[in-house]
Amino acid sequence: MAMKYYNATQAFRTTNPTKAYRDDFVAISEQTFDNAPNVKYNEIEYEVHYGKRDFKPIPMVRVEPVVNYNTGIQVGDDYQVFIFTPDFPEPYYGMKFKWGRNYYLVINVDKGSGLSTSAEVRRCNNTLRFFDENGNKIYEPCILDQVLRFTNNNDTMTIVTGKAEQYIWCQRNSRTIKIKPNDRFLFGVPEQRIGFRVYAGGFGNSLNTITGDDKSPTLTQFYVEEYEMNYQTDDIENGFANAERFEYSIDISENNTYFDVGATAELNATVYRGKEVVDERIHWCSSNDEIVSIEDNKLTALAPGEVTLSAIMVDNKHVFGSITVTVLESSAEPNYDILINPDINYVLENEEIAITATVYKNGIAQDYPIEIVDISEEVPRNNYKIMVQGNTFTIINKKKFLSNPIKIRCSYNDIFKEFEFTLKGLY
Repeated sequence: MAMKYYNATQAFRTTNPTKAYRDDFVAISEQTFDNAPNVKYNEIEYEVHYGKRDFKPIPMVRVEPVVNYNTGIQVGDDYQVFIFTPDFPEPYYGMKFKWGRNYYLVINVDKGSGLSTSAEVRRCNNTLRFFDENGNKIYEPCILDQVLRFTNNNDTMTIVTGKAEQYIWCQRNSRTIKIKPNDRFLFGVPEQRIGFRVYAGGFGNSLNTITGDDKSPTLTQFYVEEYEMNYQTDDIENGFANAERFEYSIDISENNTYFDVGATAELNATVYRGKEVVDERIHWCSSNDEIVSIEDNKLTALAPGEVTLSAIMVDNKHVFGSITVTVLESSAEPNYDILINPDINYVLENEEIAITATVYKNGIAQDYPIEIVDISEEVPRNNYKIMVQGNTFTIINKKKFLSNPIKIRCSYNDIFKEFEFTLKGLY
């Protein structure tokens, strides 16, 4: 009987027996896809470029169950065999597939002596949640596995609890190679989170798909042990360990919010990781460039209106700070404000800090003399000292006092503003 995809009746098929055999095999293989009931059409997607998460539907894939060779019993739906058409790219260890809402990783490849390709895949039953060095949240599908080891208790009636060896499989890519020994991960539902820690040296990521290529696609395996939770630093609700350590924030030090048309000003912002100041690149943007334009960190007021100015961390777009500014007509009633630099509200014990007050008129700093007066009440005078020189005042914290803050009044003519500072302890 002639095959559907191959003319088996031709007089001279080929002078190469190997090619002839492969042509027959391809024809038979393609015919089985037409007739098989377990073919999935455009349901399963594959990752086109390793580790890039750029998934593309596969026109046809045959899906077979996996059978335990020792028992002959099907091992479960988490394990599947994908059989591909001859034109599908060659699968490899660690290749990732997406089927519905689940991800699968290739754990074994059968190339069929170059004639047919299939891959044994395993469903990712969990997700690694961690941060990169810039605080970006990483979600990596993974396989969390557990092997129980029981001791021999034949000589006693006492029940002996088994010990569990737990390990994780995931794709070895640019994200997961940054996982280090002793890193912690959280698994489980929010109400029953379990913390795991990576064994020091418990990595199995030194096996390469290609002998001489240390960066070739493959799987990473690392062993974990159940470890304590830290309810002060872990994000229990979202499943991220040590979330406070990677909590970035941006504080915009420009408190002035009113500008005349034509006014310019430099914008400044500080990036924090937790409470620590870090050196990170910032990109400024305006919600309406026709009202306020920004070049680098310099703003220019172009037309009356209200806009939002944002400082965004270059390496983590989710970290930003914003202020709303108003641009006034030149003939509008002038708006005055008094701002201080640095804009703080505490001084540590045995430290002193110099603070400069400035009058702003419609967003433009003025060289006006400011009267600075200490109006503190119920704060022991022996605990601090105030020194005034021009528009700058220096606070010296001799001894902490947390019950009431120091109060400083800064005034120019009938314009005034009061600032409070807490005398904090050093620790």
